[in-house]
Amino acid sequence: MQAASAPPSAPAARRLFTALFPDDAACAAIVAARAQWQGRPARERPRPGRLHVTLQFFDAVDAAREAAWRQALAALRFAPFELTLARAELWHAPHGTIAVLRADPCDALAQLHARTDAIAREAGLTPDARPCKPHLTALRQAERLAPPPRLREPIRWRVQALRLVWSDLAAQPPCYRVLGHFGAGG
Repeated sequence: MQAASAPPSAPAARRLFTALFPDDAACAAIVAARAQWQGRPARERPRPGRLHVTLQFFDAVDAAREAAWRQALAALRFAPFELTLARAELWHAPHGTIAVLRADPCDALAQLHARTDAIAREAGLTPDARPCKPHLTALRQAERLAPPPRLREPIRWRVQALRLVWSDLAAQPPCYRVLGHFGAGG
């Protein structure tokens, strides 16, 4: 009697998110702003290339839903718009205190968030039901940051596209892998 071979395993579900990444000038302004804050941790995270404003995040997306999501995002188009990070806040998150830069209210951003939520639903994903609080995490492990940091001036960039990103925690070191650019520039 011959042993049955194991069926090929399905690809592992991946941590995926859509996000808006600042251009080089805005990224430099964010790094310069956080350098002024007192009580920063010795290791400043996230690193500049990982700074972003998340639109949607899903912890475990299987291959079929990922493919459907990518296909739906491919049809996304939006007019470029300016995103303004205007104020810093400290948030107490499950894994420690973080310093965030909050985005000014922006109709174009709210509409993009609503559209990308709808696209995620079309792909069989369930977006977060909580109200969106557009922000960029400027520092993690910010427990000693005091008082809440202030920006000397707002940080702006022109949003041209959004990215679909795989947060690959199994890589050494963990990294972001961009799976696509979509929207105005895409």
